[in-house]
Amino acid sequence: MGKRCEKCDSKNDEQHDESKSRCTGCICQILWQLLKQSEANLSGLEVTQQFLLIQKGSSKPLSLDGTGTPTVFTLKKFHPKNDCVVFTFVESNGNSSSIAQTLIINCRDLSGIASVQMVQPTPELGNRIYVSNANDGTVSVIDGDTNTVIAVVRLGFAPSPRGVGVNPSTNLIYVANTIGNNVSVINGNTNTVLTTIPAGAFPSGVGVNPSTNRIYVANTDSNNVTVINGNTNTVIATIPVGSQPEDGVGVNPSTNRIYVANSQSNNVSVIDGNANAVIATVSVGAAPSAVGVNPNTNRIYVANFNNGNVSVIDGNTNTVIATITVGAGPAGIGVNPTTNRIYVANNEGDTVSVINGGNNSVIATIPVGDSPQGVGVNPDTNLIYVANNFSNNVSVINGSTNTVVATVSVGNVPEGVGVLPG
Repeated sequence: MGKRCEKCDSKNDEQHDESKSRCTGCICQILWQLLKQSEANLSGLEVTQQFLLIQKGSSKPLSLDGTGTPTVFTLKKFHPKNDCVVFTFVESNGNSSSIAQTLIINCRDLSGIASVQMVQPTPELGNRIYVSNANDGTVSVIDGDTNTVIAVVRLGFAPSPRGVGVNPSTNLIYVANTIGNNVSVINGNTNTVLTTIPAGAFPSGVGVNPSTNRIYVANTDSNNVTVINGNTNTVIATIPVGSQPEDGVGVNPSTNRIYVANSQSNNVSVIDGNANAVIATVSVGAAPSAVGVNPNTNRIYVANFNNGNVSVIDGNTNTVIATITVGAGPAGIGVNPTTNRIYVANNEGDTVSVINGGNNSVIATIPVGDSPQGVGVNPDTNLIYVANNFSNNVSVINGSTNTVVATVSVGNVPEGVGVLPG
């Protein structure tokens, strides 16, 4: 007569086969197979070995950070003799840094797992510029080494893309689609749309915190900000802000503060990235349209479209410490934290004002194309990229000489610019 196994409560005359788990539950078997077979594809799961976990008695993914955000676990070990599974995960320690943690759990305590497709960073791939073309529904990908368009990414039906944010740690690009009321996520390795995430009404501005892998989308018509978890590409919070937040979303990864320009409220909402809540509101000029941040100095620069100037905010005190006159209709801002230079696209003046962040003075005015809008900066090359709305091209500025060194033709009505340094 067979000997009863205490682990799986079944009979077996022979010693257990160690090629599989002793637990007969489907979760245990899948975890075991995923560890032992690198190309297993059970129940349609992709073998990423990174998961959301659902414990028995719950219908929601397990969250260990206290905010309700699903924790992403990496499968490390499985012990068939005692059904113990070892996962690792990353936990925020309350500021912009994170620490690695370990979770040991009995596989019988899990009722479900969901695979998470993670895109690993590709350090060798860099110096790419992403330009949203509003009237084409596309994103032009520029090779910064050659100043040529190497790919055009189509975003779907009539998305009218505007703001662009890049996470250099994951090589994912986030594009706000104003008509589609969603965000397209582009895989920078393949230049294809990975997924589409719902946002608020008329999303226009995008900011990324690479330290926390959080993406912030300003929704102009719903007066709020959508917060996206970049690990799972899911919406984890919606934060009310001022009236008609526009393209202006700036992020300081050092302090985990997010700055949103509210064009009709004439102020800037300051969001605490840990709490996902507005902690201050700073009055600025008329119709603020863009925000740039220097994390090295903790200074925030706000382009006031109707005043033709830039408000400088001290991030330590959330107060305006200077106002700098620039050109007509400033609509875009880019910051090079290495050189402490700020670049302001003057939409109605067809120029770019260059500000010295050390003394808050304009040191150069550079002619560019027709109706410049978005500005992107590559601090590694000290090149600045300016999207010219009505000339359908991008001006490339050399930050050392303050001259235009190239003009790159892109799509119809380019709006936003995102840069992957390198």
